[in-house]
Amino acid sequence: MTVEEQVLARIRPSPEEEARIENVVRELLERLRATLKSKGWEAKPFLAGSVAKGTHLTGTEIDVFVAFPPNLPRADLEERGLALGKILEKGTHRYAEHPYTRGWYGGFEVEIVPCYRITDATQRMSAVDRTPLHVDYVLGRVKEGQTDEIRLLKAWAEGIGVYGAEAKILGFSGYLCELLVLKYGTFRGVLEASLSWRPGIVLELDRAPGRTFPEPLTVVDPVDPNRNVASAVSVEQLATFVHAAREYLQSPSERFFFPRPLKPLSVAKLRAAVKRRGGGLLAISIPAPAVTDDVLYPQLRKGHRAFLDLFHRHEFHVFDSRFDLAGKEAIFLFEFAVDSLPRVSRHVGPPVWVKNAKEFLDKWRRNPKTIAGPFVEGERWAVDVARDVTAASAVAKAKWRELSIGKDLEKAARRSSQIRPGASALRAGYAEAWTRLFDKRFPWER
Repeated sequence: MTVEEQVLARIRPSPEEEARIENVVRELLERLRATLKSKGWEAKPFLAGSVAKGTHLTGTEIDVFVAFPPNLPRADLEERGLALGKILEKGTHRYAEHPYTRGWYGGFEVEIVPCYRITDATQRMSAVDRTPLHVDYVLGRVKEGQTDEIRLLKAWAEGIGVYGAEAKILGFSGYLCELLVLKYGTFRGVLEASLSWRPGIVLELDRAPGRTFPEPLTVVDPVDPNRNVASAVSVEQLATFVHAAREYLQSPSERFFFPRPLKPLSVAKLRAAVKRRGGGLLAISIPAPAVTDDVLYPQLRKGHRAFLDLFHRHEFHVFDSRFDLAGKEAIFLFEFAVDSLPRVSRHVGPPVWVKNAKEFLDKWRRNPKTIAGPFVEGERWAVDVARDVTAASAVAKAKWRELSIGKDLEKAARRSSQIRPGASALRAGYAEAWTRLFDKRFPWER
């Protein structure tokens, strides 16, 4: 058996699982129709997602959409959609462009999503309204055997860490994987084609783009030429995909599909690694706000950028960093090439001959912070002054309240935050995140 045949045997749902899915879907749709009829609501429930297209993997979730008439007010659509979601066990409300319900039914994770009934993407009133058009497009074009090729691409993308368009991953959605196989024919066809991808590439199926897209990878949505199906894909995930494709084609292995899990280093091993590396450490922790990942992760990225900018402005050289979730904490980890600075800092002012040079001189002559100067350096005035703080941790402590790190994260940080420099940053609860920072191996290399 080839690697791909062995993988398919593991990821393709068994006939028994397919029968269970079929029964659950039939029962769900019947119950939704009965509920709609009893309430007198005009709407049509239908199966969507990978199960509808036959491209699902074993252990799949089931997506059911309920299409309401376009003249229904948005508030009523949301209220009715959530009311229908009550048929699920352990149901929780999630929020995309509008709320939907995720829960369990018959042993499967299920989402019930309200949308508007449309026949053309130009009629859409919310982003999810295109979903039935996507299902119809794929079902109308997928050839015999291609569903397994799509399954392989999805499982491979999952294994290398680039599967999912959500804010946590910034990678390749299931629909994007489906379109790529439709375009290039097979799983390997996609990988071979990707070797020529570069940031800025535009891929089309049936329709040319309706506008210019700024993202690194553009795949024009064949049902809506004004949408880029690959808009979520970050340049780093694109680069990872291309590198993994090259590696896999040279040496196929199940490890790309099923990588070994990362084994966090012990605190003692982390200390040894830090001693070998010789950098300064800092961990900043904030209680993780109780919001969805798609709300939280953009704020974590924003906070991460804000801290990096803060350290850069104060001349601390961050060698490496990452953000992560550790239990109920949002954490920002930094490894510094320089985490402690001398007391003296040089401020360079205006050229000697400009008018506002006097303001610079007046400000720094006899200033208690002035250590030396003002003096002329080249053609400009300069002055050596005393820094307010000399440690990166002290800058973080003194200045973090001035940063814009996202509404929910800021609120949580004002209630409680911890700044841990040096060895105190290496807590057991952060071991996995520190290991990810130091261990640069790709998932298939573990």
